[in-house]
Amino acid sequence: MRTPKHKLFLDRIISQLEGFGVIALSVRDETQISGYDLLTWPDIVKGCGPLGGIYTALMMSETQYVFTTPCDVPDIDSGFVDGLFSQLRENDSCVVPVIDGNIQPLTGIYSVSCAGMIEESLRAGNLSVKKFLSRIDAHYVDINERGREFLRNINTPEDYRFWLNDNPSPLA
Repeated sequence: MRTPKHKLFLDRIISQLEGFGVIALSVRDETQISGYDLLTWPDIVKGCGPLGGIYTALMMSETQYVFTTPCDVPDIDSGFVDGLFSQLRENDSCVVPVIDGNIQPLTGIYSVSCAGMIEESLRAGNLSVKKFLSRIDAHYVDINERGREFLRNINTPEDYRFWLNDNPSPLA
């Protein structure tokens, strides 16, 4: 992509999740995102990618569970998040959606109880979120066709063009 993805989609994601709860941005460093009146949490352990971001969110959160989503999933909304939370069972460490057998580990609900095990993974250099999930009792939720629309990931200029055809205004 020629433009950082957060510049294309962050306003949309924020507007779709407003009213859901506290929105905070987990970022590599303080300079990555500017111009937003939101909590910004720089990575506690630098250079660890998405697993490091999840760890930071869990360490900074004041709630037992944290919903995470990457900035390149612009169609996520509070209804989808509510549906995912409805699948949360009393002792779940996390709830992660699955599409056609493919785990979607960056969009999920993580318990702060995972933080210690994530820290161990990060310190050992194991940065894969999927590998981390294989070490815990993750609650995987198969989502239906409608759920698939919410998790559409925009990774390439071509993906973005197709997405714009469905959403003529990037903020629509």
